[in-house]
Amino acid sequence: MSTEIKKLYINRGHSNTDPGAVGYIKERTGNVKVGDYMEAYLLENYVVQIRSNPGTLSSLSAIARDANNWGADLFVSIHFNAGKGDGYESLVYGKSRYALGKCFEKYILAVGQNSRGVKYRPDLGVLRLTNMPAILGEMAFVDNYKDIQDWNEDFEFKKLGIAYAKAAAEWLGLPKKEKAPAKKPAATTSAKYKVGKNYTLQTRLKVRTGAGTNYAQKKVKNLTSGGKKAAVWKGSNDGAVFEKGTVVTALQVETLSNGNIWIKVPSGWVCAKEGKEIYIK
Repeated sequence: MSTEIKKLYINRGHSNTDPGAVGYIKERTGNVKVGDYMEAYLLENYVVQIRSNPGTLSSLSAIARDANNWGADLFVSIHFNAGKGDGYESLVYGKSRYALGKCFEKYILAVGQNSRGVKYRPDLGVLRLTNMPAILGEMAFVDNYKDIQDWNEDFEFKKLGIAYAKAAAEWLGLPKKEKAPAKKPAATTSAKYKVGKNYTLQTRLKVRTGAGTNYAQKKVKNLTSGGKKAAVWKGSNDGAVFEKGTVVTALQVETLSNGNIWIKVPSGWVCAKEGKEIYIK
């Protein structure tokens, strides 16, 4: 049995000077977020070597050459789409890579995104010029609000990143890391929020009608005047998303059965804490 550690190359699409497609979000922002969560999950849970395009390589041939020279076993390029379509796409070189595309699609479907299928794109440089199996994933359409509204918050980028991490682990057959038994957390480590206090959003957050992601997202027209000013998008029928840095007042605090914490603010409900992630401080 080989003990050689597999090599994964992660390419967060576009570069530090090229935002990619621009719609309700900038594509590059999503690419980086998803890639960061993918890499973090893999390094925490699997034995693997990872190399990434630092964002300074904008030439597709340079990126492919970097992966080839390193000797990567798998190349993964993360993108968001444009063109007002709806759904995820697995782009691979040709028929010989169909199973690779289906492997990644399976995990994306599992987190709730619909798929437009596996597509053959031998014209794409990172698929044509790489020597190893390669996939380019288009997560969602940045210019279709119906699609991107479910994949534009930090915890949603995290879902996509973990889905891609699990797909890469399956394809490469990565061994899991042995972990020490988890220590029982101290009772004081959880986030605490108090009614009447002001808090600041650490990331963009959807405003919902109730405490939990099962509740509908509010429309901008249903926000308070202050909420409308804090909204990322200003159209009356746009989904309500508060900008990072928005200061909110807690009117009610609710802890769900899964441990996640939601805060009611004058315009609706926002998620303050999900798992280990703190969205409001």
